[in-house]
Amino acid sequence: MRFADPALAAIERKLDAGESLSMEDGLALYRTRDIHSLGRMARSVKERKSGKNVFYVLNRYINSTNVCFAGCTFCSFAADEFKEPERVFRMTADQVYAKAVETGTNFNQLHIVGGHDPRQLSLDYWLPLMRRFKENLPHVQLSLFTAAEIEYMAKRHRLSFPAIAASLKEAGLDNVNGGAAEIFADATRAKICPHKVSAADWLAIHEELHRQGIASNATMLYGHIESMEDRVDHFIRLRESQERSPGYNAFIPLAFHPDGNELSYCGWTSGLDDLRTFAVARLMLDNFDHIKAYWMIQGLKVCQAALHFGADDMDGTHGSTDEEMIYHSAGTQSGQYVDDREFRRLIEEAGYVPVRRNSTYDEFPWDWTPPPFGSAQDDKVELVEA
Repeated sequence: MRFADPALAAIERKLDAGESLSMEDGLALYRTRDIHSLGRMARSVKERKSGKNVFYVLNRYINSTNVCFAGCTFCSFAADEFKEPERVFRMTADQVYAKAVETGTNFNQLHIVGGHDPRQLSLDYWLPLMRRFKENLPHVQLSLFTAAEIEYMAKRHRLSFPAIAASLKEAGLDNVNGGAAEIFADATRAKICPHKVSAADWLAIHEELHRQGIASNATMLYGHIESMEDRVDHFIRLRESQERSPGYNAFIPLAFHPDGNELSYCGWTSGLDDLRTFAVARLMLDNFDHIKAYWMIQGLKVCQAALHFGADDMDGTHGSTDEEMIYHSAGTQSGQYVDDREFRRLIEEAGYVPVRRNSTYDEFPWDWTPPPFGSAQDDKVELVEA
């Protein structure tokens, strides 16, 4: 294969030899103008790992609170309970449960995201709720929390990382969401999220979760004040973390959205930068099985194109009444819900085979439905304002 950029030929030889790419290689991938060869290389690696399969999940997505005192400069979602009480929402445990099952139980993943909310982020709130979900929805995997939330609870309850991981595992935690990674580079992280979990602790928490049999994902927030070196450093740290303690299922690039936050001057990422980041992630993260294109962030059209730039997962349908608020607060134009038939159409149109999965990539027939169990359909609670 001939390359317009000779640097890519040398990188492809390393990939064919099974060698991990260096910082210099990653920067060359980001700087190349030969975007077609970059996509071809990423697609080749992706198909060696996943073949023609592209994954999706039927899931429910819930934001349980927007109260957060972390003070991240890129966030448009968080509300200060004392300065802007009119923006605050906080769900009780009963409300979270009712929201999850209000349109039925034919989903395989429950994804819940909140904030650093002192009235909600505690084991006293979450452990009983997790057990309730596991008792009534045994087919649903719980994909909860970020490392930032786990660190917050560990400090609150004066527990070590191993101890809090054990408590969450006992209550039924299957997977930890990959958020709060942002950018690991210390100088940049200090500017965008100085009060959030450190990069070292983020990695330590995920590695401890993996040691205890809890899977996780990883993310990177890109398109703000970070450098290309910061991005490649992020990939390398994740790759090294996976080597130390395997357990990351997927990497998810998160494009920065500028509306309503302190970094609005950074503007939006371009489609080309989005596709390039999918490809570079696929090539750098040789020990990650999956690269996820999260349609709610980059949009369905970019995510469909990303399937030819290294991505092999389009994330979840979300429930028809779900209300994702983090990216919608920052200006995303994506909707809230995609029918699984539309997922399958987009994947097939791109030349791939749609495969339904759960959080840990167990595969299901597209028309699989859960067996009747317990009283999940009837165990609903009237929603009231918190």
